Amino acid sequence: MKKILKIIGVSFGCLVGGLIALFILTWIAFGIGQYFYYGKYFKSRAVLAKNPGMTKGFVPQGCTYNDAEEYFLTAGYMATGDVSRIYKVDKKNKSIKFYALKSNGENFYGHTGGIQYTNGYFYLSNESDGVYCFSSELLDDSDSVEIGSVINVNNHSSYIYSDDVYLYVGEYNDDNNYPCFNEFTWNGSVNRAIVTKYALSDLTKPLEIYSVPNNIQGFAFTKNGNIVLSRSYALYPSNFLIYAKDKWHKTGSTMQGAPVYFLDRNDVTEDIVAPPMSEDLDLVDGKIIYLSECACDKYVLGKLFFDYHIYGLDLE
Repeated sequence: MKKILKIIGVSFGCLVGGLIALFILTWIAFGIGQYFYYGKYFKSRAVLAKNPGMTKGFVPQGCTYNDAEEYFLTAGYMATGDVSRIYKVDKKNKSIKFYALKSNGENFYGHTGGIQYTNGYFYLSNESDGVYCFSSELLDDSDSVEIGSVINVNNHSSYIYSDDVYLYVGEYNDDNNYPCFNEFTWNGSVNRAIVTKYALSDLTKPLEIYSVPNNIQGFAFTKNGNIVLSRSYALYPSNFLIYAKDKWHKTGSTMQGAPVYFLDRNDVTEDIVAPPMSEDLDLVDGKIIYLSECACDKYVLGKLFFDYHIYGLDLE
C-alpha cells in the first residue's frame, strides 16, 4: 500500500509540476507573441508613468496631464463599490495620491469616464450624467475633492478631450448593453454615437458633431491635427483609428444647429491594433497618452497583458 501511495504521490507531483511548467511556458509564449501581433503599437509606445490603484479595486477610465504642475491624473470607479476616485501621479513617479470624489458634499459613486486638464481646470465625464468641472487648486493635502454639480451635455459623456480652446465630449455605443440613439448615415454606413464640440466658455451650445463608430472609448487630435479614436470592447484587441482631415465627411445634416461630420469605420487612414481595453485619450508633447483598464483586479485575464502604466504613443 505504501508503495502504491508513493507512486500516486510521485505521479501527482509530476502532473502538478507539468501543469505549472505548461502554465509558465504559455505565459512566456503569450508575452512574446504580443510583441509580434501588436508590433506597430509596441514600436510607437513609451511608458510615461504608473497607472496606480490597479490592485486596490480601482478601475481606471481616463487620464490626463497637468502640464502647469507636471503631474498625471487618472479617474475611475471602484469595483468594490466604494467612493469613486482620482489618482494624482507625479511625473517622476515620486509621489502617488488618491482623492475620493464628492459632489455637493456627498460621496460620489458614479461611473466616472474620461478626464481632461485645461487652463487650470479638470473636466470629468460621467456616463449618462454629464460633465463635472473643478479647479486643479482643489487637489491639496486633503483626502477628497469636491467636483461640484453636473453640467448636462447632449450625449452620454463617456470620454472627454480638450485642445485648450474647445472641449470634446463623446459617448460609447455597442447597440446592446450601452445603446445610443444619435444615428447618422453616410454612404451606407450607420453610426449611433457622437462626439460633441463645445467652447470651453459655453457647454450648452454644440459647435460641431462628429458621428463615430461603435465601441469608441477615447477621442483626441494628433500633433498633425488628425483625429484619433480609441476603440475597445471587452478582451478583444483595441484599435487606435486615425482619420486624416479629408476623411471627416460633412454630411450636410445638423444637430442642435451644429454641423455633423461622419467618421466611417471603412475610411480609416491608419488602424493600429493594440491590447484590450484602451481608454480615454489626451495629447501631451506630441504624443497621444492613454491607459488601459485590463490589468486591474476586476479583470483577472487582463493581467496577461501587463498594462500597468500610462503610455504615450507616437502615432505620426
